[in-house]
Amino acid sequence: MVGFSTIFCSAALVAHIVNVAHAQKYQLTGTQMPSNRSLHTLYAFYIYSHEEAPERPFGQPFVKFHDLVAKAGPSPTAKDVVVPDYKGVQLSIMRYTDFWLLINPKKFCCTWEDVDSGLCKERDQLLVKKEKNTDYSDVDVYSVAVGFGNSPMKDETKTIRKTGVYILIFSNCGDLIDGTVSGTIIVKNAYGFLPGNEYHKMPFYGWLLLIYVALAVAWMVLSLRWWKELFNIQNCITAVIFFGLVEAFLWYIFFNDWNSSGVRGKMLFISAILSSVMKSIFSYMLVLVAALGWGVTRPYLDRQVILKIQAVCFMYIILDFIREAVLSFRHSHSLSLAFVLLCLLPVSLLNGGIFYWVFTALSSLMETLRDRRQFEKLILFQHLWKILIFALGVATLTLLFQIFNLSSSIATRWKYQWFFADGVSHILFVIVLAAMMYLWAPHKYSQKFAYSQQVDTTENAKDDDEAPKADVWAEEGGLDDDGEDADSFWASTHKDEKETDSLKAERAEAPVSSSADAEVIGSQA
Repeated sequence: MVGFSTIFCSAALVAHIVNVAHAQKYQLTGTQMPSNRSLHTLYAFYIYSHEEAPERPFGQPFVKFHDLVAKAGPSPTAKDVVVPDYKGVQLSIMRYTDFWLLINPKKFCCTWEDVDSGLCKERDQLLVKKEKNTDYSDVDVYSVAVGFGNSPMKDETKTIRKTGVYILIFSNCGDLIDGTVSGTIIVKNAYGFLPGNEYHKMPFYGWLLLIYVALAVAWMVLSLRWWKELFNIQNCITAVIFFGLVEAFLWYIFFNDWNSSGVRGKMLFISAILSSVMKSIFSYMLVLVAALGWGVTRPYLDRQVILKIQAVCFMYIILDFIREAVLSFRHSHSLSLAFVLLCLLPVSLLNGGIFYWVFTALSSLMETLRDRRQFEKLILFQHLWKILIFALGVATLTLLFQIFNLSSSIATRWKYQWFFADGVSHILFVIVLAAMMYLWAPHKYSQKFAYSQQVDTTENAKDDDEAPKADVWAEEGGLDDDGEDADSFWASTHKDEKETDSLKAERAEAPVSSSADAEVIGSQA
């Protein structure tokens, strides 16, 4: 099931990415027109009115029908159809909330009676419910009839007055059966070409970029100050900060380019998605290897564990790329909820497996540290446990709210949907990253949180004062005096305790001596 959904979603995404629809510029290139007396919905535009736009440097929002031209196909047509004068093919945009109020599914094409009554200006055009002798724009419908010929028709630009989700309608209300249409429908907001549901991401990623720069500078200063004290986990945190910085930068550049050009740059889009995927999987693996005790209770991970981690990374990169792409196209291409859930299911299951692995390993690690009485390390991982529980709780509540919010119309939630889909996850990530930076911040005592191994350097000690002090904790993978693998520090300390108990028993059975003898016994002890 998971394999089928992955293949199906991948094929669909390739079709969307190479599709000619580019956000607020919808390109028609020899697109087959609907059959006679029918209409199709093609696309969704998210538009702010001039009064409600977050910025207004470019004046009134508008829709432009650019370089439109239609050509009749080889299929036979009705005898009374004169192709050069045919006005039945139309491209229109109207608000999503008004569609069923303005369109009668049983009668949406104008007749001679509708023309005579003043409901339409011409026969065989789209019929909308409006007052007599009024224009389409009076009910916020912006339409143009596509002319047939060898050269494109003159551009038509119409000002949009109301905020909303506008759907692009492709209709054919005449008797012409076959034909194609080419041209471009351009929609521009008062601030630029970005769709209204995507606009707020641009300043968000700008602020996120500044936050990552501040975190990078702070971490770099600490790392340079205590570079001799750095160990594996701190180096991995450096890599996570770098991936986060690159991700925020690429998304900010991507949205700026989209806003100025009106075209979703394919290379920037793919690069930005890959940066998000790489940051996510690298950060997940950082938390996982920390929970497994890498660099803390063991110097390296087993080969079998490494192979599992590599397999998870490979699967996650593919599945999360699909998830990011689906979430990017779900509104503009009106992807069905079933299709979106089908594409999100595999990566959701994988995320659940990773979280289970992390919390299981972290629980085991804390138990090991508690048994070994390494309380400083234990406190550190207890803080990490609380942080992860907090992040998981907030993410779960956000997901539940999104599922609940799906019951409402997209026309009412498109302005803030981006925050729950993208904003919350990035904010949580920065909070967890900042907390890990605080917990593992380089300082002069950093090495006591790293893996260390007890080494016997007192083979030739002359007296007991030169005996080794057990102030360095033996870790997993350490060697005993004979070069054998030691079980654990706890086992070795229990062994010493047994030897001490036997000495105490011998002293209890020995007869009481003089003070001089007691000094000799005490010295030997």
